[in-house]
Amino acid sequence: MASWDDLVLWVRVRYEVMAQNADSLTFRLPTTDDRDQLVYVHHRGEVDGHDWIQIESPIARLDDIDTRRLLELAEEAVVGGAVAIDGTAVFRHSAPLEDLTFSEFEAPFRMVTVTADRLEHQLTGTDRF
Repeated sequence: MASWDDLVLWVRVRYEVMAQNADSLTFRLPTTDDRDQLVYVHHRGEVDGHDWIQIESPIARLDDIDTRRLLELAEEAVVGGAVAIDGTAVFRHSAPLEDLTFSEFEAPFRMVTVTADRLEHQLTGTDRF
């Protein structure tokens, strides 16, 4: 059973943290073909008796993409979904923190970032985020 402090320590050992506060981390993960992806991890606290984290990775500014196409492309994702935050399309996934162990932290981060990177590339052809 993992805690928020466990996850913070695990990330700090493996990645260069760009920003951190009591309930969030920002860092970059490499994806494919010399691309990388910005990742935000938020500690959402207890919801319905479980301690939750939320993993987000930006895709593109909403004004720069066809949002209908985004939703169609996001259909292929195994976990998570596309949301809009402050004018930016973001791919997001949530998980109960206590269900994760150290060895299970990497998979949700990778799934979110690889999906966001793929969507960004398909919709914009760029690597802005």
